Amino acid sequence: MASKSSKRLNNEFKNLSTNPVCNATVSQEGGLYKWKVVLPGPRGSAYEEGIFNLSFEFPDNYPFKCPEVKFITPMYHPNIKKETGEICMDVFANSWAPTQKVSDIIEKLASLLVSPSTESPLEGEIAQEFLKDHKKWEKKKLRRQIVELKYYYLII
Repeated sequence: MASKSSKRLNNEFKNLSTNPVCNATVSQEGGLYKWKVVLPGPRGSAYEEGIFNLSFEFPDNYPFKCPEVKFITPMYHPNIKKETGEICMDVFANSWAPTQKVSDIIEKLASLLVSPSTESPLEGEIAQEFLKDHKKWEKKKLRRQIVELKYYYLII
């Protein structure tokens, strides 16, 4: 008999596969509890031209505990660790509730790409640059996006 978390994940996966949120695509990487999400940069955002790969690892007690989500694609963003792809906990983990779904996380991540938060940055230097020298931030982010696109084409 399937566990409640596996039933829920199956349903969410099927739903996201047929009704993508934010034009994201989902695939399973080694089973139901590990997903790859490909999120295109949101229109009108500084990340519009990018294609971002993320890993989602679900705990056995999902949805009572949120999944571990990381950017695989290198990012230049105040709320995402450059070295690890770790995402600021304030984005969803600190406010996680079992009623939330993967689609909610994807929407929050797209929103974060549209509007980076400088109130609780993981990368303080990038946050300061974003606030004080936006042109410099844009230039560095653009250079990083070129790396992202090269990385994306290497893995497909």
